[in-house]
Order: sequence, then structure tokens, then C-alpha cells
Amino acid sequence: MAVCLMCKKDVTSGFVVCGDCAGELRSGTMPPVLAGFAAWLGSELVQNDTVNFCSMCKDGKCEDPSVCRKGVAAWFREEAEHYLNASRSGILGRLKTVCPFPEIYEDMDMTGGPGRGNPRRKIGHIRADYDGYRWWSTVWGAHADLATAEIKAEIGSIYDALTAKDALANLDTLRRFCWSHPEAQFSPEVDDDFNFYLTGETCDFWVRLITREKDYNMYLNAYAKADKSREAQ
Repeated sequence: MAVCLMCKKDVTSGFVVCGDCAGELRSGTMPPVLAGFAAWLGSELVQNDTVNFCSMCKDGKCEDPSVCRKGVAAWFREEAEHYLNASRSGILGRLKTVCPFPEIYEDMDMTGGPGRGNPRRKIGHIRADYDGYRWWSTVWGAHADLATAEIKAEIGSIYDALTAKDALANLDTLRRFCWSHPEAQFSPEVDDDFNFYLTGETCDFWVRLITREKDYNMYLNAYAKADKSREAQ
């Protein structure tokens, strides 16, 4: 089977590059990181009318355009570095946009009827929404017998880290993070629903983020690792 020359994934459609990489090569498109930075920067500028774009003067009335251009360029570089450092550090830097544990979805129960089963290794999920002031959450179990004290502690710590001030502190930061990863969209037609994945110590996580207002904005799904699942049986 052929593989993509750029990302090495299997290619089954007959193209030399896979669909994801081919999309990045289309004329007029931006790389995901640059597109994400542009979305983030635009949001910052709209919400902050006191931003001084030139780092070389304070009043914004520089009479030498060449100097001003250098100052603005320096400001853009500083903001880009800040954005990249923030997106790579902490819990957000650990999130992946390609599921590293697809085998979880190959073993399903059908307790909810046809098409409504759960992966047998699903422990449960936390459903949360941001009301404009704080995060609210509820816990929903699936196979709760898989949840040891150690697993429960990790699920709680991951949720706390995701909703901390330096991560997804509110709906605005959640949106900016999602917009910086267009490859995580549910589909090209659905641009307000994003999927991320995290490999934990005792269990693994599917983090579904939804940018719509007046809706649930986060589903943190937890799955027991294969060895933990066998121990519980």
C-alpha cells in the first residue's frame, strides 16, 4: 500500500499525498499553525483597543515609516512566540488531533440498543459548560467498575488542568484553541465541534470541545487502558 510522502499515513485513494496534506498544499490556504495564530491575534485585537502595535514608540505617531514597520514586525514576532509557547506548554500541548488509541472503539457493548453502545473500556465522561463566569460539570458513568481510586484521581486532575486559568479558562480561550487547530474539526462542514485526544498514565481521554454558546462546551471521555480493563474482568 502506498503512503503519503509528507506524513507517512496510508494512502488508499490513489493519490501520492493523503487528503490532509493535500489540503494544506491548496493555493490560497494557510498552514494550520499560521491560520490559528491569525485567528487568535484577530480576537486579541478586537477585544483590546489599547494595543500598541509598534514596540519602538508609545504614541503611535512615528514619523519614519521604515522604523515603524520594524517595530510592528517585532511586535508580531513577539506575539507569535507567545502564542506558540502557550499552545505547546501545559495540558494543551499534550492534546493530539489524531486518536492514538483507535482500538478502543473496536470493542463495543450494545447496552443502549443498536447504534447506541459504548466502548467496553469507557469508564464514563464529564460534561461541562461555561456560563460566562465559571465552568459547571456533571459526571456520567458507563463502566464505572473500571474506575480505580487512581483512575478517578487522574480524571479529576485532567479536568482541573483543562479548565485552569492557563488552559481553557473560559469559552473565549476554548474557541481560540480550537480555531488554532482546524484539522481537529469534526468535519469540513461542522466548524464548531472539535476532537482532541490525550494519553494518560492510568487511562486515555477523548476531549470533545464545542464552541457554540448555550451548549455543552466540553465532553471529557475517559477510557481504561487495556491492562486495567483486563484486571477488572
